[in-house]
Amino acid sequence: MSIPWECAALIPRDLFQELAAFEGAPDGPRLSVQDLLEDGFESSPPWFFGLVAEREGQVVGHAMCNRAYSSWTRRAFYVEDLYVRPAARRTGVARRLLEELCKMAVAEGVHRVDWHVLESNVGALAFYKRLGARDMRETEGRAALRLDRDRIEAVAAGQLL
Repeated sequence: MSIPWECAALIPRDLFQELAAFEGAPDGPRLSVQDLLEDGFESSPPWFFGLVAEREGQVVGHAMCNRAYSSWTRRAFYVEDLYVRPAARRTGVARRLLEELCKMAVAEGVHRVDWHVLESNVGALAFYKRLGARDMRETEGRAALRLDRDRIEAVAAGQLL
């Protein structure tokens, strides 16, 4: 199978598995290489885009994002994953990934970048606050909510609780 270079760099499943284990979900993500290819490179518009950080030919981090739209600010980016391997942490990798993402945001007229962080990831929270990110729990009292696939199907079928 021929894999686009952008996706090939993201594909190391161990990178996704490392993030999942770090977040306390050792079963990890359920997406496959084929899912990445279909959703990122064969669909129009693509469901995601990504940035990859490499050192000495090895992938040491990545950011997986998607475009969103806000009724308040128009164009937005949502960062699904921002992960740096432990050996590369505190070396500027996360800062560079965010810097590149923000350059893209400026070029595309994006007015905000959103993401979630585990409350237990105090190092990341401190890093993001140093960048000037606002903790939406503190500034707007916002909770993050989700419908999983089974509830999506139930609501779509009119099966409300």
